[in-house]
Amino acid sequence: MIRSLSSLFRGLRQDLRSTELLWLIVALTLSVTALSSVSFLADRMQRTFAFDARQLLAADLLIASDQPLLEQFTQEAQRRNLRIANTVVFPSMATVGAQSKLASLKAVSSQYPLRGSLKVQSPSTAIVPVKLPPGEAWVDAAMLASLHAQIGDSIALGSRQLRIAGVLTQELDRGAGFMNFAPRVMMSLDDLASTGLLGLGSRVTYRLLLASEDADIQAYEKWASGFIESEKLRGLRVETLENAQPIMRKTLERAERFLSLIALLTAMVSAVAIALSARRYVLKQADSCAVLKCFGSSSKDILRRQLQTLASLGIIAAIVGSAIGYLVQYVLLLLLGNLVITNLQSASIWPVLWSTALSWFLLIGFALPPLLGLVRVSPVRLIRKDYAGLPGSAIWVALFGLGVCLALIAFAARDWKLALWTAGSFGGAVILFGLISWMALWLLGKVRSQRFAIRFVLLVQSRSVAYAIIQITALGIAIMALLMILLLRQDLLSAWQGNIPIDAPNRFMINVQEDQKQGIDRLLIDAGVPKPEFYPMVRGRLVDINGQAIAPNDYQDENAKRLVDREFNLSYTDVLPNGNRIISGKWIAGEAPQISLETGIAKTLKLKIGDQLSFEVAGEKISAPITSLRKLDWGSMRVNFFVIMPPNLLKQMPQSWITSYYQDSNKGDLDFRLTQTYPNLTVVDVTTSLQQIQEVLNKLTAALGLLFFFTIIAAVLVLIAAISATQDERYRNAALLKALGASRKVLAQIAAVELLLIGAISGVLAGTAAGLAAWALGRFVLEIEFHAFTQSILMGLIFGVVSCLLTGYRFQKKIQSATAIECLRAI
Repeated sequence: MIRSLSSLFRGLRQDLRSTELLWLIVALTLSVTALSSVSFLADRMQRTFAFDARQLLAADLLIASDQPLLEQFTQEAQRRNLRIANTVVFPSMATVGAQSKLASLKAVSSQYPLRGSLKVQSPSTAIVPVKLPPGEAWVDAAMLASLHAQIGDSIALGSRQLRIAGVLTQELDRGAGFMNFAPRVMMSLDDLASTGLLGLGSRVTYRLLLASEDADIQAYEKWASGFIESEKLRGLRVETLENAQPIMRKTLERAERFLSLIALLTAMVSAVAIALSARRYVLKQADSCAVLKCFGSSSKDILRRQLQTLASLGIIAAIVGSAIGYLVQYVLLLLLGNLVITNLQSASIWPVLWSTALSWFLLIGFALPPLLGLVRVSPVRLIRKDYAGLPGSAIWVALFGLGVCLALIAFAARDWKLALWTAGSFGGAVILFGLISWMALWLLGKVRSQRFAIRFVLLVQSRSVAYAIIQITALGIAIMALLMILLLRQDLLSAWQGNIPIDAPNRFMINVQEDQKQGIDRLLIDAGVPKPEFYPMVRGRLVDINGQAIAPNDYQDENAKRLVDREFNLSYTDVLPNGNRIISGKWIAGEAPQISLETGIAKTLKLKIGDQLSFEVAGEKISAPITSLRKLDWGSMRVNFFVIMPPNLLKQMPQSWITSYYQDSNKGDLDFRLTQTYPNLTVVDVTTSLQQIQEVLNKLTAALGLLFFFTIIAAVLVLIAAISATQDERYRNAALLKALGASRKVLAQIAAVELLLIGAISGVLAGTAAGLAAWALGRFVLEIEFHAFTQSILMGLIFGVVSCLLTGYRFQKKIQSATAIECLRAI
């Protein structure tokens, strides 16, 4: 075995003297690197879910609810002798000195966590598992920095002052969701009541955590599910070891799919480089094979030698690519930061096997068919320089390789529709870019320039248009992908913010009580803020439509399921709010039961004017028909509601109030004075929230940018392979021109024009396509005006031209320095 491998790699060392084979192995290694890096990351996350599910729950089972849980759940758990813990999570203001910050507050019972451990760092101890005593709070490092605080300071949470006892370094059950990206403050559940933070309108998640033997937990789960169904309880979620952290699972699953598809894009572009390099290698090897046949070698011997070469390439690419991919996934983890789970399990062997399998099938589909053509090389080639071409079997081999690659793409996407859409989009982009570049080259071929270099390049490109199209298309798609990342990262959120009026509200105040409105008015007016407008907010759950009870499972759409399962923020008024526009029906008139509904939620839940909706509010059922549909101006940053009813329907219901207002940046202490005077208030700084969104966006796009960097390298390899594929013709042209007396300056001008032409066309195509995609995303998804065509095209043009000039410099320099005889010998 060792002797066979030694012989195999000794033969490969000789073959690697061929530059074309070197580019082939680089392209193959690149595809394995991109695929394995994502596969390693996904595998480690999945293994963490599989092996550390108890720690991700901090229990064996938990029940989560947006309302305080019924006592029956705790009583039944106590009756079964299960271990019990409780947590309460909600957003609230945290204050140290004159600094205030919106935090994700988590109150925990003394038994928390039931599984796994928290890790806290304090001045007196290292990072160790500990329990949180009453009177103290733990914060994460981001919160400590934001409040300019240090361990030992007092932190104000509502009406209560707690001592910061340590920095929270590990909280495995934190999960995902926008509020969980906010800095964490953890306190004892015994201290929660004294803060006075919970009230009407608070967005709270209550969790009951349970732990015991597997059989006992399964029996309790069966009882709990039956109780929830029999009592028709809504807004509850039972999480077990099998479905731990469903929101995080779904988020990471989507991220994994997207990252996998980007890696597959790199593999697809690399496949083009593999095919071009293999074809060039075959043409170079044809003479050697003809000589071997003259000395008695059979077609079988030649085929065996080429298969050995292919096998060696596959083994080396798999080993080197997987090793680099393993290192790259650590970089991905670093870039994603707290968006993914920390303390992941070690990776398994499956990412290596999967990435290796795809690389082998890429070889079979794109490199083996040209190599099979060497079997048919005739000794006559030494005289006539003819090439028999591909045998019929090569076509079936290519189809097999491509078919398996598509199957693996679908496997990576875990969604046939997504895989077909991706493959179709990639194929459509290739066809579109190919057609446009062909038209551009055809039109340029009609140009009659007085300059010899331009005229000569246009003539040559019109004769080898296929290779020019391949170069332009591959480079254009890669640059388009990179531009999309840059535009989304740098410009889209800025464009959204730019569409917001300068004096638009930048503060939202929630949990306001009826008896606090007058005092808050006075505080804001004294601080120079215009008198705010308060809006009532009533919590209600949609329970039936047209007399038919509804449940989340009645809908296929995930957004619809979430809307049906959660509580709505209802409001009441008989005056159409500013920024609301009636697009169908009539606005509320009189005291008859009626509902004005936002158009987006109507579309999601498939509702129309005339449908009868019933909401459960504080144990009472309120029903009314939809009489109008409204379009909201979300860019105004005003308070908006999905559902509005007449005052007489909701005015007597339990309610809190909400308002929004504009606050100058030099009045930062106003937030502190408001929350000190009214500790129950939550004041959301929109600027800070946008910065938080930008931070999340930066982390995601940094990870995507790293993978698209591989795509760019793959495109450059395609460019090198395509330039190399037409190198014989360049040598032939150079020999002719040198024989006719052309100087090195003329040859340099011809090379520069050719590379500028390819780079400019691919860059303009990529810039235009990326600009259109960004405009469509802004126009139809985010509903903002986003015009970045000039910037996008300019960036694409620069990227295209620079990459072409850098890539082609070495090839052209070699031709310019060679004599006419040397050029002919190089063919």
